Order: sequence, then structure tokens, then C-alpha cells
Amino acid sequence: MTNLIPTLVAARPGPFAQVRTGVVVSFSTSQAIVSVGGTTFPAAYLRGLTLAAGDLVACLQQGGSWTVLGALAGVGPNLLADGNPSFELSAPGSFPSLWFQADLSGVSTITVIDEPGAPAGAQVARVTGTAAGTQSYLYSQPIQVTSGQQFAVTAYAGGDYQPSDTPTADAALTALWFANETNLYPTTSSPDTVVSTATDIVQAPPYTTLGGTVTAPVTGFMRVALRSTVQDSQAIHWDSVIARRVA
Repeated sequence: MTNLIPTLVAARPGPFAQVRTGVVVSFSTSQAIVSVGGTTFPAAYLRGLTLAAGDLVACLQQGGSWTVLGALAGVGPNLLADGNPSFELSAPGSFPSLWFQADLSGVSTITVIDEPGAPAGAQVARVTGTAAGTQSYLYSQPIQVTSGQQFAVTAYAGGDYQPSDTPTADAALTALWFANETNLYPTTSSPDTVVSTATDIVQAPPYTTLGGTVTAPVTGFMRVALRSTVQDSQAIHWDSVIARRVA
């Protein structure tokens, strides 16, 4: 019976392990900061590994420990990497640099704010509106597309409510299509495409992940739009907008 003890010990179940996909927020020789499912935290990484902000990575979680296994290949770069995708290029209180605003209903207010719990970096874009059903687009720099190409688009959205509010703000991730790179909304060349929606979005944290795949209906340009529907003291916070070519 004595000889069975090592076998039994080795077979004893350990802490539950899972592999998740994350995004590198920052990386140095002493620390990796990653965002997984809207939560940002430091993680260990394998010796000799080099990462860059924006990399998609495979992360191993076991118990309370996270380890970055490496960057994923074949997923393509973030096509908005030079378009201020996590709203870090503007001073708090200002409009997000390199982004554009279109009010669909009512008048919205969009500013950059400091956010300690931001999924990426330290700032987010905050969208508010006082009238019931205020709806707006905050939309990106243009991405050149060819009809039939497919893109994976993701963003984080979080609600911001007062204690007396009912959480009824809605968020949607939308693709806008243009004939050239200088046209702005509403001068589009094809109907807007809704990629993902979240109704009655919850108070952040946690942040809600919106994402999906969209196929270009035209040859021209795509802009990623963050659609917010808010009222009174409600607000939606947006962060870490990513667009990648997948086909």
C-alpha cells in the first residue's frame, strides 16, 4: 500500500485552471498589465517573453494566479492602433482626440475622464445626455475596406449611474461605411451595421464586452462607432476599441 501514496498524491485535483484571451495594456521587463473580460491586472509571464501594448495574448488562470503564455499569432494588428483606441491621447475634460461625434437624438456631451478601473490604460470616454433617449455616435478614424472583407470589432462599455437611477442606458457597437476617407457622418455610402448591443448596461465595474464580426458591404472606408443611449444623470464609459481584419 505504501507504494500507492505518491500516485494518489499526484492524482489529487488541484485548483481549477482555464485559458483566457486577453489584451496587453502595458509591458516592461518587470511587469505585464493585461485586460481580460473587462478586468485589468498584473500578470506573470514566461521568461524571455517580449510583449507590446495591444497584443492579444493567451493567459492561464489557476486559482488566484495569472500567467501570460504568449502573444497570439494570425489575428492581425489593431487597425485603430494609431487612432487613440483607449482614449489616452487627450487631457481629462477634453473631447477624445482623433474621434468624431454625431448626435442622433438630443444633444450629448462626450469627454475623456480618468478611470482607475479602465480596461486599458487610465482613461475612458464618457458619454452623457440630459434629454430622455439622447442617442449619439462616437466614431473612429477611417479604415480602408474592400467589399466582402470581414473584421472582428470589440470594445468595452460600462454604465455610470447615480444611486437613484434606474440602469436603462444602452450601448451598441456599430460599423459605418463611407465612400472616401474624408466623409463624416451622416454622409455614408451604405446603411449602418450594428455589430453588438447591450441594453440596460450594468454599473461599471465590471465592464461589458461588446464584439462581433462584420462584413464590408462596400469598397471604401469603415469607421467604428460607439452608440450610446442615455438620459438625465446616466452615462456610458467606453474603452479599448479594437478592429482586426479576419478574412
